[in-house]
Amino acid sequence: MSSNLINDEIVRLQNIGKVFDGYIMFVLIIFGTIGNLLNLFVFIRIKTLRQMSNSIFLIGSFLGSIVSLWSSRYPRSILNITGVDPLVGSIVFCKFRWLFGRWGLNMPFTCICLASIDRFLMTSRQVYYRRLFSLKRAYIMVILSSIIYLIICIPDGIYYSGYLCTASANDRALYKQFIAYFNLILTNILSMFILGTFSILTWYNLRSTRQNRQINHLQQQVNRMMIAEFALAFLTTLLNFVYNIYLQITQSIIKSQLRLAQESLLYIIVSRPYRRNVRTAFCFKQQNQVTSHQTQLQRDTTIQTFRNMITRL
Repeated sequence: MSSNLINDEIVRLQNIGKVFDGYIMFVLIIFGTIGNLLNLFVFIRIKTLRQMSNSIFLIGSFLGSIVSLWSSRYPRSILNITGVDPLVGSIVFCKFRWLFGRWGLNMPFTCICLASIDRFLMTSRQVYYRRLFSLKRAYIMVILSSIIYLIICIPDGIYYSGYLCTASANDRALYKQFIAYFNLILTNILSMFILGTFSILTWYNLRSTRQNRQINHLQQQVNRMMIAEFALAFLTTLLNFVYNIYLQITQSIIKSQLRLAQESLLYIIVSRPYRRNVRTAFCFKQQNQVTSHQTQLQRDTTIQTFRNMITRL
């Protein structure tokens, strides 16, 4: 392939990446924000859902997704659309992006992992297990997870500063390596293990006829919907895990500009926020339909809300 063709291909890939990471992502940010806000409204408003420990984890996941969209995805989208970096000249936005950006990426999956453990315990035959995750303990676990992630993100909040919101590569070298392995081990491997293990265990519990008789109708709906969400979250984590492994293996290889452009486009496609909000955008209208039967309004709203929550990841 001649150098002119290679340069044209690089420009084409970069332009495609800008469209995906700019205009399309901006639309998905709007849909994702509306969907998550609706989820928060329903889970807080409906008393039956509010009394479930599982709902606390889901609320934490919704909040984390909103923070992730506006702290990390919004600046990238505006930069690709206008060519102006919102972080430049705004020290507050700069600190917010680097302190809460990674927090918003990790919190949703941490909460989903906790929710998978909760569903396994709630479908267990042992009364002791079903009482392990109370509302109070769920609040404590979400708050502690949030604090831990904030502490981990503090170095980036310190390193990135100045008018241009940049960080010294030498100062950040050790922390960058730590974050790479942290994402690989905790965010990817551990998340996949927890989701895979407890999803299978929960499904096994649900297949027990005797146990199903001890769970009310709403709990059964919650459990089945959560199983579907766990499967989607697992696939999302798997794709991200494969991409991170690829980066670790090839980090010492000198890459051409064409290969870097291809990797950049691939990263946009396999990134969690993009896939999560693509599903939200396509399913948004269907997920928020209101039933015409007044006697089944609350039940149908609950089911539709869980469908909306599933497609969000």
